Amino acid sequence: MGRPNRQAERRRDIMDAAIALIERHDLATLKLADVAAELGLTTNAVRYYFKDMTQLLSELALRSDVRFFEDRLRLGDETHDPAAQLAMTIAAGLPAGPEDAEWRAIWRAVLAAGFELDRRRDVQGIYHRQVGLYTELLERGAAAGVFELHSPAADIAMTLMSMEDYLGYRIVARDPQVDRATALRLMRQYAELATGTALPATA
Repeated sequence: MGRPNRQAERRRDIMDAAIALIERHDLATLKLADVAAELGLTTNAVRYYFKDMTQLLSELALRSDVRFFEDRLRLGDETHDPAAQLAMTIAAGLPAGPEDAEWRAIWRAVLAAGFELDRRRDVQGIYHRQVGLYTELLERGAAAGVFELHSPAADIAMTLMSMEDYLGYRIVARDPQVDRATALRLMRQYAELATGTALPATA
C-alpha cells in the first residue's frame, strides 16, 4: 500500500516544482530537465511520471479540479444556507492575491492548451465542471425558495465562472485597478442581482 502513496507524493512534488519554475521562467522554454534539476532528480526520473512537458502541464491544469471543484464542493458541508454557500463558492474561486503562485501556474497551464479546446477535452472540462457546480448550487437555492433567479441557472453560472476567470486573471496579472476585494465586490453584486438575494459577507 505504501508504493501508490509514494508515487502520488512524488507526482505532487513534481507539480509543485513546476509551479515554482513557472513563476521564474518562460513557460515556452521550460523543459522536464529544468523540473528534474529543481528536485535534484534525473530527467528520466521525472519522465517516469510525466512523459513530456505537455503531459505535465495538462495535469497541472487539471489540478484546478482539486482546488476549484472538489474543495468547493465540500463547502456545502459547512452550511446549509444556499446564500452562504454561494458567497463562499465565489470567494474560494478567486486567487488569494497577485502572489497566488498556484492560481497563476494553473492559468498558464490552461492557456498552454492554446485555442483548440475542441481537441483538448481535458482542459475544456475544467471550466464546465465548475459551471455545473454553480448551476447545482443555484438550482438548490431556487428550489428552497432562497433564490429568485432572473435568468436560467446555467446562464448565471456561466457568467459567474467567466467573471471569476477573467477577474482572477487581472488579479494575478497585477492590474493595479483590480484586486481581490474589487473582484469579490463585482461578483457578489452580480450574484445578488441574479438571485434576488443578499449574500453574507466573506473575505
